[in-house]
Amino acid sequence: MAVFISYHSSKKAVVQHLAAYFARHTITTWYAPRDVPPGSDWDAEISRAIKNSTALVLLFCSSADSSMHVKREILLADKARIPIYWVRLEKVEPEKLGYFLNATQWIDWLDKRDTTLDTLVQDLKSPVSPGRVLEPNEIDRTALPATEAPVEGWPAEFIAFENERVAADAAAHSYFRIAQESPDRSLVLPTGRAATQLFRGMLRVAGDYAPRPFGDARLVSDTEAFGVHERHYTSRTRHVVETLIEPLNEKGLGPSESQLNLLTGQITDDDPILRTQRVLRLWPPAVHAVSVSPAGEVLGYEVGSYSDPEEIVSDGCRIVELSEQGRKYIDPNQPSRSVITVGLGTALESPGLMLLGFDRSKARIIHQMAHYPETAGIPATLLRRHDHAVIVGTRAVAEAADIKKARVPASAEEGCEWILHRFSQRGRLSSPWSAW
Repeated sequence: MAVFISYHSSKKAVVQHLAAYFARHTITTWYAPRDVPPGSDWDAEISRAIKNSTALVLLFCSSADSSMHVKREILLADKARIPIYWVRLEKVEPEKLGYFLNATQWIDWLDKRDTTLDTLVQDLKSPVSPGRVLEPNEIDRTALPATEAPVEGWPAEFIAFENERVAADAAAHSYFRIAQESPDRSLVLPTGRAATQLFRGMLRVAGDYAPRPFGDARLVSDTEAFGVHERHYTSRTRHVVETLIEPLNEKGLGPSESQLNLLTGQITDDDPILRTQRVLRLWPPAVHAVSVSPAGEVLGYEVGSYSDPEEIVSDGCRIVELSEQGRKYIDPNQPSRSVITVGLGTALESPGLMLLGFDRSKARIIHQMAHYPETAGIPATLLRRHDHAVIVGTRAVAEAADIKKARVPASAEEGCEWILHRFSQRGRLSSPWSAW
């Protein structure tokens, strides 16, 4: 099997050089027209080569970005679930191919120095296998021993439920269990697409923790559009209030006003950034559920905006600027180019970090996060630095993301136990959460 090289015809000299370089490192390559047999069907040969390849390497430039032939090759590789890598030859960002490339591994080769390709060579020598269905012997259904050793690799755990509803219920149980044991802590609520499903789970199980499911813990929301009033229809805080807080109040199970420290986008006499920084300092987060976009945006940090991970991994509450492209991952109609975020550092410091992978649209970025190194260009991959992160999802997502070992709990309650056990191993809280 060979590595398929996709490129625009204007880069013929580059593809020949790259193929020769790969050959010196014992990597076999396939590219047209060199490897198309005379008289054969060109399209059929390319399709066959991609399906039989171990990976696809795209030589990215502005011409490749607008090439229909390149797009077809990327589509075929994506459909066949072949790992895609792109080597940037020009200082341009993908636009027409952005959907396919944002969550894939990439490297700048602007200086054309072969040593720059060393990391890519290593990745190509040990490519990730295509996703497949979890076999019964790969599914750990055993009870969780109290002295279980940490799982090697990342994430620390993938909890794979049969459907989204049960997954959301398990995450909700985890929040309330932590809240009951953490009166001096805060809980950071997600505000992405997965937040709605989590909040519905909270409404379903809140009665199990009556009369005060959130105990005395403070509640913080993780992002808000800067400059937007909390009653504006694009406000993320409004979404939290209307889909979670108000329904809980109607059931007599809501938090007190003093517990609510949800982000606001407006600066008045009370600066929301300073206020949130103070809350997080006085009541350090106990748990944070993160909703990652399919492309790899997280907490307002968008793809392609950062080159140095150290620039953002220690961030506390701050304002991040969005490009026109990035705005669609917050709200395409929001009247703002900025987002207030609790910051990546806040998520990484939380003892409990859950990534919500309820639907299959998240499979590609979860695959990227689990199998490839971190890169500042895809901010979600920086969450790999949290060594006890748990992905809460479904079997369908685990299979599509090629997670080789996933826990498949029999119930939401059993999944919650696994989640809390993993978080308590990080040793950041005064004591593990009590058993049910």
